[in-house]
Amino acid sequence: MADSKQSIFSDSYSKYVGAKQKRKDARVKLDVPCTVELVKSRNTPVSGHLSDLGTGGLAFQTTAIFYEGDQVRVHFSLHQNPLEIIGTVHRTAGKTTSVIFQPLTASQHKIVQEFIHKHYFDPKLKK
Repeated sequence: MADSKQSIFSDSYSKYVGAKQKRKDARVKLDVPCTVELVKSRNTPVSGHLSDLGTGGLAFQTTAIFYEGDQVRVHFSLHQNPLEIIGTVHRTAGKTTSVIFQPLTASQHKIVQEFIHKHYFDPKLKK
């Protein structure tokens, strides 16, 4: 009788369990107009579009150039709630800039979290 704890596969066999999610915050894809400006600059804000949003950060598309470590102020609206969020540029790739939020206020966090929740659970938005 075979040993029930012994595998029939060789020791070199490994099971792929998929890519592990590195983010701990839920995110949604979106296309929302925004303006972005450097926190310590008097330059005119540039326009762009949010492409990704979570409670820990966002990504936006623009032709303007931002660098890792830049402190930025991003203005946008979610369900007619205007937001101004400050964060740090984490990464840039082509026209996409990823930003990690500085700690959000309770009201900012609530607006973002409700937007994400509605995206995932609103039956009207289901495809």
